[in-house]
Amino acid sequence: MDELRLLRHFEAVYRLSSFSAAAAELRLTHSAVTKSIKTLEANWGTRLFHRTTRSVVSTEAGKKLYPQAVELLARVADVRNSVTADGSELTILCGSGAIEAFIHPAILKFSRSYPHTKINVASLEAHLAAEELWQRRAQILIYHETSFAMMPHRETMHVVRVIDEPYCIIHRSGAPVASQSGSLKDLLLNYDWVLAVSRSFEAFLPEKLRHLVEGKGAPRYRLMSQTACIELVKQSNLLSALPESIARRLVSSGELEAIPLPDDFRFTIGAAVREDSAREPALEHFVACMQASQTD
Repeated sequence: MDELRLLRHFEAVYRLSSFSAAAAELRLTHSAVTKSIKTLEANWGTRLFHRTTRSVVSTEAGKKLYPQAVELLARVADVRNSVTADGSELTILCGSGAIEAFIHPAILKFSRSYPHTKINVASLEAHLAAEELWQRRAQILIYHETSFAMMPHRETMHVVRVIDEPYCIIHRSGAPVASQSGSLKDLLLNYDWVLAVSRSFEAFLPEKLRHLVEGKGAPRYRLMSQTACIELVKQSNLLSALPESIARRLVSSGELEAIPLPDDFRFTIGAAVREDSAREPALEHFVACMQASQTD
């Protein structure tokens, strides 16, 4: 077990390229982390880092060790979770829209079969989330399907589609768009929009639409909160786009009105787990709960 502790210290130093940063993350002193690396190097008879007063650079041995250390530490965590009674924990990373609209029904369904499992859900940029999955610090990723194609370590993932539905445009009752119709180009050119998207969302759009959006400078407002976008639409003439199921609930409550988004753009969400974890019952069940929540 002592070598596992040393490997945890090595992994942190390698990933952060700093003894000081690793010590802060591990809540240890700089000298304690330094001693751990020296002990590991002595035990294994090889140098893992070239160290100067200004930099920490991995040796070839360190580069070979790092991915295997990540895998070993992750497997230890998996084994611990699988054998600890009532102690399993599930970490899910996703986009902000999924948290606000689709995660909670799945959690309620999942909890009926796994009432003692702890669930942590956080929003993270897609490429950072992929790294967390690869290092087994997260077990499930839930993102727009186009995001997965651009993620690192994509070849290690098993991706399943869990949400597939058209978009709707939402607007307040009496907004100018309510009495007009037109193409998506007309709507983009003539109205201001607020969307729950990142600054780089254009990269995921079809080429024709991407050029149109970039030329218009749309959307005018980008908020990483679907709830905040909806509130702005309620109080202004701004337009927003939401998956049909969410738009339908807002319309039925009388809060907003909705029209179909032209050109049949679809909201497609995938759930990814590591390929070597795809048959784990708890992960399979959560993904199934995500799929079932769309039909309720």
